[in-house]
Amino acid sequence: MKNVIKADYGKSWTKNPTAVISYRAYGRIYFLQNSKTRRPRMTEIIDINLQEILNHWDLELYRFEKICDVYKIYTQKGIKNLKVSPAVAARLQFVHQAVQHLTKKGFTQMYPLIPTVQGDTYIFDQHYAYSLFDWIEGRQSNYKNKKELIQSFRILADFHQKSYDFTAPLHSNMRNHLGKCLKHFEERHQDLLRFKEMARNDAHDPFAVTYLANINYFLPMAEKAIAKMKKSAYPRLVERAKITKPFCHGDPAARNFIITPNEEVFIIDFDSCRLDLPIMDLIKFTRRVMKKYRWRYSVAKLLIDNYQDIQPLTSSELEVMKAVFFFPQKFWRLAIRYFDQHTQYGPERLLRKFQKYVNNKDYLVLFQEQFENYQSFSGE
Repeated sequence: MKNVIKADYGKSWTKNPTAVISYRAYGRIYFLQNSKTRRPRMTEIIDINLQEILNHWDLELYRFEKICDVYKIYTQKGIKNLKVSPAVAARLQFVHQAVQHLTKKGFTQMYPLIPTVQGDTYIFDQHYAYSLFDWIEGRQSNYKNKKELIQSFRILADFHQKSYDFTAPLHSNMRNHLGKCLKHFEERHQDLLRFKEMARNDAHDPFAVTYLANINYFLPMAEKAIAKMKKSAYPRLVERAKITKPFCHGDPAARNFIITPNEEVFIIDFDSCRLDLPIMDLIKFTRRVMKKYRWRYSVAKLLIDNYQDIQPLTSSELEVMKAVFFFPQKFWRLAIRYFDQHTQYGPERLLRKFQKYVNNKDYLVLFQEQFENYQSFSGE
């Protein structure tokens, strides 16, 4: 299970600014321990002295709001975004270097890090790391609004274009996924076979029944994806990326594209930045959109065309994309969450998600067939 941060306002809420300072100098967060540590699952309650944190930026706290893992901070220098992270220093060094690289390259659709008075991009207390940005007022992009999706895909393309020539800090945690896609597919193919045996041993379970009814449909997809990847230029693209040095956002989703009242679009939340081929971001974002549109090819074409207006794709990159789209990623993900219990969802909710996915399988196959004819803008 991922780390989860929740808000607890308790008695701290008041509309009186003076009382806000006296009552709300402390924020409280709950941190659910990562299950990968193998420690007993527990909740740790942490009180944070926000004014003490903000002193590092020479800011006076007027009041704040807790929103997910950030604080919306009202100060004498305007509204700020105080990001709270359980990340360790080695990880933050990579993420912040990536953000600063984008700033130096002229990427404007994000707000840069605000350094402390000492010139640092973050500070640590005994529990968390804190970094500061100007607050972006707005709402998340709407999957149903194609205009906003087009803007988001174009900004992702600009992000990728500006990401090249990045050098990660020495000894930083860079989450290097470069060159691992084929290996992951082969491992996940074995997972699908393993889950098939597990389902046979639990044939009265509704999820297992649904899995067995569909595995022979999705397993050939995984095998075709692996075969296409092996024939593709994937190894050559990986070697090229080691020279050109791009990086990925890692979590391109509507929630991470903010639409301002002036209809500007900003990209946020760089915690998942990693080294990989930029097309992996493009594939991930396209998949997330497609499930809202029943894998309608015309929508994917519209969005990827707009991406290519900024960052043209080579024929080799498209060859890899076409292979990756054959892998039934969500089928595997929902199955591993169920059979290996890697989920915070209850079994009923997980079953509903699984049934919804497999009920759209014909749309997925049609998309795969149509995307085979999609062309590069670059002519390479």
